[in-house]
Amino acid sequence: DKYEGFVEKFAGDAVMALFGATEAHEDDPVRAIKAAREIHNQVNYLSPQYEERIEQPLVMHSGINTGLVITGEVNLEKGTHGVAGDTINVAARLSSLGMADDILVGPDTYYQSEGYFDFKELAPATVKGKSEPIRIYKVVAQKEQPIKIHRLHGFQADLIGRTVEMSQLADASRKLKEGAGAVFSIYGPAGTGKSRLVKEFKESLNLDEIQWLEGHAYPHSQNIPYFPLIDLLNRSLQIEEGDPPERVKEKIESGISALVGDNANFIPYIGSLYSLSYPEIDEVSPAFWKEQLQKAIQRILSALAHQGPTIIRLEDLHWADPSFLELIRLLLSESRDPILFLCVYRPTISLFTSHQISAMAHPYREIRLRDLSASESQGMVESLLKTATIPAKLQRFLQEKVEGNPFYIEEVINSLIESDTLIRDNGNWKLTREITEAEVSSTIHGVISGRLDRLEKESKRILQEASVIGRTFFYEILNHITELKHHTDQCLRSLERLDLIRARALQPDLEYIFKHALTQEVVYNGLLKKERRAIHERIGLVMEQIFEDRLPEFYESLAYHFQQGQSVLKAVIYLMKAGEKSLKRYAVEEAHQYYQEAFDLLSNKIQKTRDDDLLLIDLILEWAMVFYYRADCKGWEKLFNDHKSLAEALGDQEKLGMFYAWLGFGLWFREKYTTSYEYLSKAIQIGEEIGNQKVIGYGCNWLCWTCAELGLLDEAIMHGERAQEIAKILDSDQYLYFKSLAALAHTYVIKGERKKALEAGKMLLEYGQKHSNIRSQHLGYFYIGYSHFIAGDFAQTIEYAQKALQTSVDPLYGVGGNLIAGFSHAFLGEFQKIDEMAKQISKFCRDVGCEVWGTLAEIMLGITYVANGQMSRGLKMVEQVRDAYQKNKRRGTLVIPEYIIGKIYLQIVEGENLPSFSILARNIGFMVKNVPSAAKKAEDHYNKAIKIAKEVGTIIYLARAYLDLGLLHKAKKRNDQAKECISKAVELFEQCEAEVFLEQAKETLASLK
Repeated sequence: DKYEGFVEKFAGDAVMALFGATEAHEDDPVRAIKAAREIHNQVNYLSPQYEERIEQPLVMHSGINTGLVITGEVNLEKGTHGVAGDTINVAARLSSLGMADDILVGPDTYYQSEGYFDFKELAPATVKGKSEPIRIYKVVAQKEQPIKIHRLHGFQADLIGRTVEMSQLADASRKLKEGAGAVFSIYGPAGTGKSRLVKEFKESLNLDEIQWLEGHAYPHSQNIPYFPLIDLLNRSLQIEEGDPPERVKEKIESGISALVGDNANFIPYIGSLYSLSYPEIDEVSPAFWKEQLQKAIQRILSALAHQGPTIIRLEDLHWADPSFLELIRLLLSESRDPILFLCVYRPTISLFTSHQISAMAHPYREIRLRDLSASESQGMVESLLKTATIPAKLQRFLQEKVEGNPFYIEEVINSLIESDTLIRDNGNWKLTREITEAEVSSTIHGVISGRLDRLEKESKRILQEASVIGRTFFYEILNHITELKHHTDQCLRSLERLDLIRARALQPDLEYIFKHALTQEVVYNGLLKKERRAIHERIGLVMEQIFEDRLPEFYESLAYHFQQGQSVLKAVIYLMKAGEKSLKRYAVEEAHQYYQEAFDLLSNKIQKTRDDDLLLIDLILEWAMVFYYRADCKGWEKLFNDHKSLAEALGDQEKLGMFYAWLGFGLWFREKYTTSYEYLSKAIQIGEEIGNQKVIGYGCNWLCWTCAELGLLDEAIMHGERAQEIAKILDSDQYLYFKSLAALAHTYVIKGERKKALEAGKMLLEYGQKHSNIRSQHLGYFYIGYSHFIAGDFAQTIEYAQKALQTSVDPLYGVGGNLIAGFSHAFLGEFQKIDEMAKQISKFCRDVGCEVWGTLAEIMLGITYVANGQMSRGLKMVEQVRDAYQKNKRRGTLVIPEYIIGKIYLQIVEGENLPSFSILARNIGFMVKNVPSAAKKAEDHYNKAIKIAKEVGTIIYLARAYLDLGLLHKAKKRNDQAKECISKAVELFEQCEAEVFLEQAKETLASLK
């Protein structure tokens, strides 16, 4: 208790010293560990002086963790640091786990500093506030030769896309052996692989024949004069960080003397770099000292060159202090010794002027590294993971977020592996979850954050405001929203020089882009949410003013900014406009996302007004077309059923009429025809009451489709023709025109009026070609093909079905084309061509809730099962469809399954297209049960088909049923009955103008005569 205050103050000072040493730089963890070691050394040094006073030794144990923190007021005098967050808490836990003199670090700190220190991994420990144990590493010692390149788990790609550069360096090394020096500037943005290129080059050399020396600059060394030179000398003379002054002096004197001889009178100038005292130079002027230092370095370089071929690597010169840069420029302009200099830096500095380059005695070469191309990036990832099979979502993430930066690619991959987001499974790589920003390596964020924190306050603020605008941003918008208008131009030029942004376009508006997407994200996420919202709001308002005459170009951006800002209703409106705009470009998924976001904003709005509810119904009505194009029939039905009561309660009849119309159309796909009829009839009634032609037109259009399936063919034609008349009035509504024309074509097909169906198909095709409407073209091909199907010309049907499929842009449209092609193949006996197709269509329709097509696919699938010998299964499937049609009152096409069942039994009677003997053996039960009664069952089903066809007025299936019934009578030697049925078929086929079927019927009738 007596000494508690003293110990707490001492420890507090130590912690503050450590904290003060950790500014936001790229190598924070390295600096933090160095600072901690230095403080530990101070504690050990002071301990003997205080042991008697405090009756115990002074000891330190430190915990270091790396990550984002929340900062407040810092007052080192009071011992308050104003820092909080998970990162600090983990550091405290690590510290509490340490023993005397231990420096324990967390995983991120370890990954970022493993190239500089040796560590011992300790057993994972469970700490307060963490559900999972954390990995702990103990600092053991500083490495003699730091390795700048570090990565997780050692995953490293081959050097990709740098063949030319490696060839240039290899050529220079060959010339070096012949006595010719050179100077290389190797520069490029962060992460483009400068260090990696040099590393690979070094590894390609025989270091027994070549001397390799290097000096590094670091962010924290920018104000330390000649630091890269000191670093080079430390490496060359084996001067270690913990060496006492006497040992340093000894190493300098012995090393320099061994290199240049005993007459090394310039040793004091080298020693003074280390603050060593030499009385003989105490009185020299700074200018003289500088001149002598330059001569000393020139002499050392010459001595090195005479020992053998020498390569000197100067790394990260963009962080070098001005004095060293001046020195190296002077040395390289005067040096004639055979030395290869590799100057590595980012293009934030201009290392040499053209005059300095022309004055160099050595040849000068530049290697400017850029981001990898898409193919090179792909190759790098494949090399990194040792496989050509890369998960598609990972590829997309790398392309969109990381682009072609090798460092970022490597760090992201390693981070994903470390977090178990990317794992190896049975020899392949797979993602275990969606990649989120949280999965991105903190190393990358650290690199970017370090650069940002070194910016001037104005430049950083400009960059932050720009990041809220987005990855790309217009100058005019930025200049309008910023509070630093007088600094905008200067700051942007500075940010361009730092390679954080670049000009993307000059016309029609000056536009910039962040060099890397991750840079924009890190800057953006560094802002408080409240601050971000305010900037987003200003951006939206400014964009409305600036681009008043061009707002559609910016709907998406406006929607985004108001969504992230404070104006919910503006966000909803622009999201809807963006959705509509996307839909016009057939960006269906994008449109769906915009409408979904608008829907979520409105639905979650507290205290909604009537205007909000009206806007919600408008949104749903616009969104319906997206559900249609996406084939999401289930979602479509649910959305409208969930909001039907709201639409009815608002009292807006026009909206309610369109709501009923869309709901009725959605129910058509779900095979709920009676309910569909009810809502569509209500829509027409509302439209008539309020005199709204659009509501009437859409109601009649879709009611035509519903009536056709209900078997109300005359009523269907009446509604379809009415919709056509309204479409001519609303001539700008292409959808109403071609969709109602297609509804009529569909009705004509069911009736068997081939000529009218063909005419409608040709009109659809012509309209689509004239107005560049791909859906109208698709429906034209489809119904032309369907008209050939009515005629029995299955080859022509398949040809036009293929054309329809080639013009199909919607999933639902494509299903129809496949169906008529599939049935044509079936009637041609080409069952092998439709088996898999029928399964795929059936599954798709079940998944999306499109029973209107799905049940037809199941009929086709049942036919293939029968043809492949699964007779009971196939027949049962067709019977189940027949039962569903009866239940849903789908009388317009109920004749089809009845006719198909009759045809299956007819083939058993005729003995045609029967399975092989082995398949018959597997169906023995079916055959025993059905062969004796096949004729009777066939006749019953044909008679039912005839009855339904007569009631509905579907002439074509009536004719086909009579033809097949005649064939059944012929097979049973009942010629009179056969003649009667086939004669009726001939008459009906003539009425339908079904040429192929007509010819077949006439030939059969002639054979009976």
